[in-house]
Amino acid sequence: MYKNLFSPLSLGATQVPNRICLLAHRTNFARSGLLTPQHVAYYRRRAQGGCGLIILGELTVHPDDRPVESVIQADRPEAMDGFRQLTSAVHDFDTRIIAQLTHHGFQSSGVITRKATWGPSAVSDIVFGETCKPMEPEDMAELLDAFVRAARQMKQAGFDGIEVDMGPESLLRQFLSPISNHRRDDYGGSLENRMRFPIEVMTAVRGAVGHGFTTGVCLCADEKFWGGISCDDAIQVAQAMEKIELADYFNVSVGTYFNLHLIMPPMHVPEGFTVEAAERIKKSVSRPIITSFQIGFPVMAETLIAESRTDMVGFVRALICDPDMPSKAGNGKEEDIRACVKDNDGCIGRINQSKKLSCIQNPWVGMELLTGDENLPAAGNRKKVIVVGAGPAGMEAARVAAERGHDVTVIEALDRVGGQVNLIGMRPGREIMLGVIRNLKRCIDRQGVTIRTGVTATVDGILAQTPDAVVVTTGSRPHCHPYPGEYGPPQVISGRDAILGTCPVGERVLFIDEEGGRHAMSTAELLAGQGKKVDMITSDLFIGISLAPRGELYLGRQRLLQTGVTFTTDVEVLEIHGTEVTARDIYTDRRISFDSYDTVILDTGGEAQDDLYHQLRGLVKEVYRAGDCVAPRGIDMAILEGRNVGIRL
Repeated sequence: MYKNLFSPLSLGATQVPNRICLLAHRTNFARSGLLTPQHVAYYRRRAQGGCGLIILGELTVHPDDRPVESVIQADRPEAMDGFRQLTSAVHDFDTRIIAQLTHHGFQSSGVITRKATWGPSAVSDIVFGETCKPMEPEDMAELLDAFVRAARQMKQAGFDGIEVDMGPESLLRQFLSPISNHRRDDYGGSLENRMRFPIEVMTAVRGAVGHGFTTGVCLCADEKFWGGISCDDAIQVAQAMEKIELADYFNVSVGTYFNLHLIMPPMHVPEGFTVEAAERIKKSVSRPIITSFQIGFPVMAETLIAESRTDMVGFVRALICDPDMPSKAGNGKEEDIRACVKDNDGCIGRINQSKKLSCIQNPWVGMELLTGDENLPAAGNRKKVIVVGAGPAGMEAARVAAERGHDVTVIEALDRVGGQVNLIGMRPGREIMLGVIRNLKRCIDRQGVTIRTGVTATVDGILAQTPDAVVVTTGSRPHCHPYPGEYGPPQVISGRDAILGTCPVGERVLFIDEEGGRHAMSTAELLAGQGKKVDMITSDLFIGISLAPRGELYLGRQRLLQTGVTFTTDVEVLEIHGTEVTARDIYTDRRISFDSYDTVILDTGGEAQDDLYHQLRGLVKEVYRAGDCVAPRGIDMAILEGRNVGIRL
């Protein structure tokens, strides 16, 4: 059905079996600059799932380039054993693997190395904020040699090729960009001069590994920022490299650290935003092109290749979420794909906080076995299991228990499954989150799980069914009275009430946000879209503070400001009377009164709804709980705990 997507492609001397690529990305699995068995199992599992090409990232070529502890140092001889184990594991399947070599330049700091960072000019990075040392001729010669050593080492380790990084996080892009290259020597000024050092690196690398070893380039096709690399610039760079046979393919990227929402796009960034730039590069050169980011799978990917708009399609989050995505599509089982919802919480959000890679729907990422065996152990004794609550935790517990052979019934008080995920899906632009529930519902339906919606579970009702085990996943409820004072519905309500319409929301709204996340911002966006005048207050430094690591802060705040929402930060709420809120400036202790509002909305956290769990303990032999009814957290923990309970049964 997807004959173009699953056709072979030659990238220089390397033929890949299909056009699906797992792009370079951080996992934070490395230790002391070396690969770990966790890497090997993780990438082996993606190869087992059927992608045609894996590009290994996190590789730095110089010992002084360490923006984070978890980078892999490609230049170290002692790294060879790990590289060989990795390439051998991937080659057990019909998958090829290429190593991406990079230097982060000034997009780094000296916190780890205790040395100055390098860059083309003395500028500072928007994230790290440390002014770099402009590279001198001896620095450039040293780095060129480092690229050569790393390239040779990758060839010896059994990789099918290398990719030199000139994308969003690389020093070589910084040389290409007028934003960061202010040099007045032969390496700055004109585009010809700005591309001089990148071409010198490519020339040296090509000479070291030979034309029989695939050598590609990750090329920033458009920085999408004032004064930065334009697509016209990128075309000239690509053509220059093709002319002197330095690149076998171009892996096209768009954006930089100046627009993080483009290099780590959340769900609000539209599909295919990179296609135009990649297509322009493709039309300007004869080498294969990889197009990536926000590409729908498999239909959009197939269409782009069929229409000759690209040659290969790159994915990261989709293959983190479901490593079997390629094989499912290739075998006509697209409906079985666990679709990524671009939530950015378990992947990008964790990585940017120096945590190990995970996924809200697939939280056992990083815990893969080297055998690749994901079959759950069969239950020793078949049990009658009742799961109370059909949110993510309950549905995952039911899925795992049923797959292991138990007789499972799910009881849900509402008239549909999904729990609080349904509330998320009711907010603007977040409908895609309902995919979490669709994915889980499809699985438990296939397992033959009985689902009873619109039924309130009671102790007597459960005991009457004589279960062997009960799993309570009844979620959480909002804090109803987090501050002193006399207040309550319908004037003072929770964000959940506002979304469900439990109470009418007036025209002037004060929104108290003490969570700093999507729930408050997207609920405020929903109300502003209805014409309400919304003012948000928080004790944090800014509204939406927890969204920064996920790449969503800029777009989220932009949308709110464009709809007239106002922000007041650094204020602590002291008490509420009616709709009058008294707060204090946390720095000056000055009292502030917020009044003249029709409705006050509280987003101040929740509390576990665990009454049924405690009532059942001692009455049923096995009673478990999972998800928010343990403690209010996120979807990832709900699914992980649901899985763990399903295995314990």
